[in-house]
Amino acid sequence: MEILKALIRGAKILILDEPTAVLTAQETEELFRELIHLKEQGYTIVFISHKLNEIKEITDRITIMRNGRSMGVYETRDVTKEEISKLMVGRDVILNVQKDEAKPADTILRVRNLEYTNEWNRKMLDKVSFDVRKGEILGIAGVEGNGQKELVDALFGFIKPKAGTATVEGKTILQKPQREIRSYGVSLIPEDRMIYGIADRATIEENVISDRCNDKSLNNGPLFNMKAIHSLSERLVKDYNVLCKSPGQQVGMLSGGNIQKVVVAREFSNNPKLILANQPTRGIDVGATEFIRKKLVELSRSGIGVLLVSADLAEVMELSDSLMVMHDGKIVAYFEDTKKLTDKEMGEYMLGLKEMSPEEIRRVCHD
Repeated sequence: MEILKALIRGAKILILDEPTAVLTAQETEELFRELIHLKEQGYTIVFISHKLNEIKEITDRITIMRNGRSMGVYETRDVTKEEISKLMVGRDVILNVQKDEAKPADTILRVRNLEYTNEWNRKMLDKVSFDVRKGEILGIAGVEGNGQKELVDALFGFIKPKAGTATVEGKTILQKPQREIRSYGVSLIPEDRMIYGIADRATIEENVISDRCNDKSLNNGPLFNMKAIHSLSERLVKDYNVLCKSPGQQVGMLSGGNIQKVVVAREFSNNPKLILANQPTRGIDVGATEFIRKKLVELSRSGIGVLLVSADLAEVMELSDSLMVMHDGKIVAYFEDTKKLTDKEMGEYMLGLKEMSPEEIRRVCHD
């Protein structure tokens, strides 16, 4: 629709910014077919993306940017994905996720029959049930708008479900204050870091302690322990490779990837038992993406449960140990092992063309 709107106005140059972020493999294929058709008719297309496979597939020439500067213009066929990523980041990047076999333990998050209807009377969660176990990454795939956002929002207290239960180690988290949810060991990487993840006019230091202001090691009654706060923020900036002038810099002045690292540093450093990761690498460079993905795997292998929601099909398939697919507010498929899954098969479930039987889906509940 957006492309049609531009063409109707007589546009001859189309600028597409991450146009495949919410598309399935089948929809991306259709989009690329139409873009090539437009190119053959004489249209100019500027295609902005962090997805190197797509850059290699669809573009003729590529401009590579790092820190706001052009690193050169190349014929796409003359550069490899590895060379592109190195120019983007300034170092070699491991593009494929490397992880040991998961060894799931006890259930950390138990969700049963969760239901939610939005203000337009559309049922966004329809009897959703699943478990997340310690030591595993459970992924959720789906075309955006099929209930994934509402599920995370319900689990972290942003919305009130109509029915159902959700517990962390037996303690209910539905309709609880977020401070209480956090006290149970739940951390959140929100879908929109600028609205829900940071206070952009506050400093890095202020942002990383925002979830632990009552921590006695940082707060001595009426006054903050500034020495401890400085020490903590300096350590997190170093450990999470946040590129900044100092922890006293405003977060809003950082790049998208470094803002996301600040969010991740806060959420990963507070001894979580369960991480709700919603679009953890959306719109950030390959270097920050690599770092965050490695951290998620590292934490899961240390015994933390991870619920991963991602519109990036490659990401959710590579990172997840097991995977469920949501369509129209329901879980329509569950795969205990993601190794043999293909983009095409996943796309069929995401588009609602296929659906598993209730018995197959119930395997996601480890009762």
